[in-house]
Amino acid sequence: MQPISVKPIEDKRGPGLRFPPPLLVLVLIGAGYLADVWLPLPITQPVTRYLDLRLIGLLLVIASLILALLALSNFLRAKTQVEPWQPTTVILQSGVFAYSRNPIYLAFCIATLGAGLIINSWWGLGVTPVLVFLLQRLVINREESYLEKKFGEDYLAYQRRVRRWL
Repeated sequence: MQPISVKPIEDKRGPGLRFPPPLLVLVLIGAGYLADVWLPLPITQPVTRYLDLRLIGLLLVIASLILALLALSNFLRAKTQVEPWQPTTVILQSGVFAYSRNPIYLAFCIATLGAGLIINSWWGLGVTPVLVFLLQRLVINREESYLEKKFGEDYLAYQRRVRRWL
């Protein structure tokens, strides 16, 4: 499926995000780590189980990187901005965007889960639902409103076909 091109609307602002979403990820992973330093809440105690947990966490982080790179390749092929604070010229619908409207944000959440497992911390895992909530409220809602205004029925049809997360 080909990307849907932009309607001839002057667009210099994009969705108007006030911060880069990866910063939110880093802040929350850091907060989970610091909370664990302050009051450790390990998921597992025995060393052998901890090593298995770290391996699962590492695999999740690697999977999230692959997902983000696949999404990035869609942006590059369509020659549109990957930065969510920049105007977009198309609705991406192929590749990973055929399965998730927000594969990069999904990758952020998977990476955050993986980081929580790597540091063996309930705090590290607990920041993931916070990340999902904040991404939804501060980023995705704003982006979806912007895309709906810019692309109208074309974007609404895409919303009906493809889930927000998975």
